[in-house]
This record gives sequence, structure tokens and C-alpha cells, in this order.
Amino acid sequence: MSLLIAVPLVLAIIYVAIRLPMAIGSNLRTGHWFRRQLAKDLDQLRLSRMLRYLGIDEARYLHEQKAVDIKNHMRKCDTCDAKNECDEVLQAPAPSSEPGLGFCANIDDLKTIQKPSEQQPDTQR
Repeated sequence: MSLLIAVPLVLAIIYVAIRLPMAIGSNLRTGHWFRRQLAKDLDQLRLSRMLRYLGIDEARYLHEQKAVDIKNHMRKCDTCDAKNECDEVLQAPAPSSEPGLGFCANIDDLKTIQKPSEQQPDTQR
């Protein structure tokens, strides 16, 4: 009787031990593809230029921000009504002082990204 229980249990454990790393690997590849696609989509929007204008590293932005927040920023940028004003500001060299960017639907979020919080301790040592 115990052999009837042990054999299926061992087979189930072996299946999970093999399948789990495969699922994790697949998830990592899918996540990497998703982030690359997000970066590609970002490059086609003014948001990418705005990040550079504000001195925000695009790679850091893509790595540290939640995908849902990035998609929300991209949507706001794509549907913005102030594209002409944005283009004018982004064509000029970045000033040393903060210009009037109140027209930008993402400016409040981008300002918090631009200035990393000094309250969070550095945990990556």
C-alpha cells in the first residue's frame, strides 16, 4: 500500500523539480522581451526625449519604474494635446533652472523620479 502512494508522490516531486526551473526560465525570457519592447515603444514617444531633457537615465527609468506606471506615462504622452509646446521645449538645450513644464501630463511623476528619495537607505551593497 505504501508503495502505491510513494511512487506517484516521487514522480510528482520529480515533475515539479524539472518543470519549475523551466517555468522560471520562461518567465524571465518573457519579462526581458516585454521590457525590450517597452523600451522600443518608449523611444517612439516624446516621453523618451523628456526623460533625457530632465536628466533621467532611460535604462534606470525602465528598470526601476513599474511597467503599469510606464505604460500610463506613455499613454498620457501619446494622447497629450500640448505636443507643439512640448516639441519647442525639447528642441532647446536643457536649462540649468527648471523650465515651466506644467503643460506636461507626466511632469509630477517625472519630478519624483528625477530626484531620488533621500529617505530610502541604500540596500544594494
